[in-house]
Amino acid sequence: MKRLIFFGGTFDPPQSEHIALAKACAEQFKPDKFIIMPTAIPPHKESLYPADGNDRIAMCKLAFSEIENVEVSDYEILRGGKSYSYLTLKAIKEKYPDYEIIFPMGTDMLLTFSEWKNPDEILKYAVLAVDTRSGEGTADMAIEKFKKRFDGEVKIIDYVGSTLSSTEYKITKMLGLSTAGMTDEKVEEYIDSHELYKSDKYFDFVKANLKHSRIVHTKGVILTSLKLAKQLKVDKKKTVLAALLHDSAKYLDYRDYGDFVLPEGVPESVIHQFLGGYVAREVLGIDDEEILEAITYHTSGKAGMCDLAKIVYVADMIEPSRHYAEVEELRTAVFEDFYRGFYLCLKRSVEFLKAENKTIYKETLNALQYYEKYGG
Repeated sequence: MKRLIFFGGTFDPPQSEHIALAKACAEQFKPDKFIIMPTAIPPHKESLYPADGNDRIAMCKLAFSEIENVEVSDYEILRGGKSYSYLTLKAIKEKYPDYEIIFPMGTDMLLTFSEWKNPDEILKYAVLAVDTRSGEGTADMAIEKFKKRFDGEVKIIDYVGSTLSSTEYKITKMLGLSTAGMTDEKVEEYIDSHELYKSDKYFDFVKANLKHSRIVHTKGVILTSLKLAKQLKVDKKKTVLAALLHDSAKYLDYRDYGDFVLPEGVPESVIHQFLGGYVAREVLGIDDEEILEAITYHTSGKAGMCDLAKIVYVADMIEPSRHYAEVEELRTAVFEDFYRGFYLCLKRSVEFLKAENKTIYKETLNALQYYEKYGG
């Protein structure tokens, strides 16, 4: 039987993990046909700073050009609306009835496969194939979960990938950090020449006012916040904006802002959070109260924080560039039980300040007492 690989995704942009996975599939399964298909509107996720469908098609043609028998299809983009795999695979099977269709995906996608639209229909038309991504669980665990619900086969792709995502590429690009190795050089040239993923006024403000090391930290806070926002079902766009601007006033002098009022008793290390909230509202024009709260209390915390504010507080403490004795323990706790992990972050902050004989802001102590209910 002839073999066809269907590789779908947003590809916004196609990044190096997409390309490496596609090449691994081509090498292992040796398909007679390899279809790359960018989605129109992905049903499972909200795309941040999206590129036009035609640009994504063009980038895919550049990214996957070295794969034998490859075709970049505009089927879903031309159809428009939400892109559901069961409908697309049905159409492909009708066009290629004598082909075995292999549908590759990451471990994270296989873990949530039962939540997809009509997953049983998908299995009528295609055989799933899974790669393992570092830090996202094992293929064995995903397959075990799959087999408890479905009878279909799952093939293992001989490739262990990383957790690089298109979102990480875009955030890195918009922050002005190096994207070397994150996508194909021809794709990078296309992005630059077509001015895709350009920074907006918020990214520009951060780049103009933060040191390089603080921008790297900001990237880590954004990406960690997005993971937590997915866990807590918090709006992604608000999450990016709050995390992006959380340290935007780190090196500003509050005395340069004549009508800024500093709350009484604020330690010097906490001033930037209040000034950051002020700048976000008065200079950058942000009026979303949850975003403003997340910026204004990301260092001290406070009683009664919204989930977005908790997310940014936690992400600021555990993002990948943070290195201190308890950080791995806190990371594990946060992703196992977010609210308990949040409380442990508050507790660790207070213990650290006490050990260093530093002033503890009253809002931090109020928050620790208020959230003791999470500590059990």
